[in-house]
Parts: sequence; structure tokens; C-alpha cells
Amino acid sequence: MQMFENLPWYGYLIFIIGAVSYAVRYFKIGKDEFDAPDLENAKFKKDESSTLSPQQLFSLSLDAVTNEWWKVNTNTLFFKKGIHANNYLEGWGINTPDGYWGLTNYFMKDGRRWYFDFIYHMMNNVPEEKWDDLMNEKYGDNERAQRYLNLLKTGKAQGVLKSKGFITFDTEIEVGVAGYDASVLVGHARRAFTAGIISEEDAWKVINFATQLARAHFSSWEDFAKSYILGFTLDIRDRKDGFLEEMYHLYKQVLEKQESPWNTINW
Repeated sequence: MQMFENLPWYGYLIFIIGAVSYAVRYFKIGKDEFDAPDLENAKFKKDESSTLSPQQLFSLSLDAVTNEWWKVNTNTLFFKKGIHANNYLEGWGINTPDGYWGLTNYFMKDGRRWYFDFIYHMMNNVPEEKWDDLMNEKYGDNERAQRYLNLLKTGKAQGVLKSKGFITFDTEIEVGVAGYDASVLVGHARRAFTAGIISEEDAWKVINFATQLARAHFSSWEDFAKSYILGFTLDIRDRKDGFLEEMYHLYKQVLEKQESPWNTINW
């Protein structure tokens, strides 16, 4: 303590500044470590009693990345119950039959294809000075449409995918986002069935539609995968809670691991 008593007045000031600086730095490091996403390995869980057909297994695999995030079986229509599953249904507004069918009909008819297809075509075929008028005529005051345009126009979406090694060239995003729409349809059908919102028959009808949508647009898991991750990046880009990195980590494993459905089930 005698050391501090002999300090000049500015010595105390320097000491206080140093202590505050250290505390801020320590807190930031701790917060960054706390906020870091929990990157887990894909498990590709299976129910050994499953009796699903090869076609049904293919269809469920359209939502393979989300399956891993939720840690659910890859070979059952049943998804998962619990508070988190219920919160998901409520968040998407599909926790009632009317809510589910309203959103499902939207994804069947338009989905995120409604945004990407128009905007990407516009960017590649129309002078930029006309974009604002066309966007306003098509979408009005639509935040999602503007976000898609900004992410594509600035190259942020393409940059993220290239930085992760998911694409090499910007032109690869020509695959569109039908893969993402198909994945959403499959995942929502499984959740709604598990929650008792729709019947098993209706769930498979929706899943079969998603399968036809995917097969109409793609001829390989590789192209489907690019479409899925492009749609995911455009749609979920604003989240800051580590979810993006978790999903990118799982996507890479679903894409590359030998035991992944994408590598064990033929397109």
C-alpha cells in the first residue's frame, strides 16, 4: 500500500485507466467466448425400427441440415416435441391448422423463389437505374425483398458462401433457392405432424410436393445443397446469436461426411 501512497496524482489516474482498460478487455474476451457458437458434430441419428421407404427417406433428407441442428432422427416422420419445438411453431405462425396451411400454401406457390428469381433476373437483365421502380412495383415496402437485393447487389451473400468454401464462383448462385423452399416445406410438415396440427397423410402430401419441387429444379445433391445454403443465407442472414455459424458447420458435415444422407442416398 505504501507504493500507492507515494504515487503522484497523475500516477493514480494512469493506474485507474489501466485497470479499466484491463477490465473492459477481460469482459470482452469473456463475452466473445460465451457468445461463441457451440459447434457440434453431425450424428445422423436413426431409429432402427423405421419402416420408411427409400423414396420417403430421400424426401426427409431434403431437410438434413436442420435435422442435425435439432438432433432428430433422419428416418422418421416424427420430429421432436417440447418447448423449443412449440416456440418454433409459434415463431413461424404455424401452431394452428390455419396458420400452417397458410404458410405452406405460400411456400408451395411462391416461397422465397418469389424474391430471388425476380431480383436475380432483374440484376442481370435490367439497367440499375430502373431497379428501384421495378422493386417498388413488385414488392412495395417489403423489408425482405430489400434485404435480398442488398445482399445480392453488394455481393455479401456470395462473399459469405465463397469464404466458407460452399461456392467458388458468383455464377453458382444461378441454382436459385428452390432447394431452401423444399427443405422448409419438409421440416414444417414434420413439425406440424408431430404437434398434431396436421395428419400423417397430409404431412406426406406436402413432403411429396417438396420432393417434386426439388427434383424439378436439380439433378444432384450438389446443386440442391448450393440452393439450400444460398436460400438459408439470404433468409437468415440477420441473426447474431451464433445460429448461422452452427448451421454452416452442420451444413459442411452433411455435405462432406460419408455417412450423411446426401452421400448415402442417391439423387
